[in-house]
Amino acid sequence: MVCSIEFTKVAALPIEFKIRTHSNDEALVKERRSHIVLCCTRVFAKKGYSHSSMRELAKACYMSIGNLYHYFGSKEQILYSIINDATLRQVEYVEHFASETQNLDPVNALYELTRKFLEWHDANQNVTLFIYQETRALPQKAQEQIFVSEGRIQAIFEAAIVRGIDSGDFKTSEPGLIANNIMVIGHAWALRRWSLQKRWTFDAFAKGEIDSILNLLQLQGGDPAGKKRKQHNRVSVKK
Repeated sequence: MVCSIEFTKVAALPIEFKIRTHSNDEALVKERRSHIVLCCTRVFAKKGYSHSSMRELAKACYMSIGNLYHYFGSKEQILYSIINDATLRQVEYVEHFASETQNLDPVNALYELTRKFLEWHDANQNVTLFIYQETRALPQKAQEQIFVSEGRIQAIFEAAIVRGIDSGDFKTSEPGLIANNIMVIGHAWALRRWSLQKRWTFDAFAKGEIDSILNLLQLQGGDPAGKKRKQHNRVSVKK
């Protein structure tokens, strides 16, 4: 029996987390590890990482505990696989749309890229919450690997903002800080949905937050009221 959950593949593990196996069949190993990750994600989401044992995980995967250890050496390695895969899928998603928006002017490019980023977190709210709750359970080296992947996303937003600065569309001396704020906004929709959804739909939240970021970036010096903000026509990017 195969468990169904949001995650669909297992990303490659860094060398310190690789698991030895007696099987030389790489396709089989990949398939079994994917199955294990899918089933264990459900257990972690229901019981929490700290309250789940390897024996319970093996039962959820419909295999013996010895067979489970054949593919993963520890519970930490399973958790890392889940979080690392979700983070890398997010990186690939943002990189794809960053490429798609290269032909747009900087204002519209940042608008569309930020919108897609928020859409990812809207569609993967439980994933974002899970990552926030359980990343702290990973050893430091594993956490650092996750943070490196997240840094790739922030770098994409920072580059988009710098492009706007170079073109004269944006005014800020802290593109990295604005890029970080965009990421926080995306996470906030998932982490505070219980409160935000009482007042705003996703579309209203996304529009309000993105407009605030763009207005901030387009403020000219000495114009706190925003009278000199540039108007922009948004161009939709196809999925």
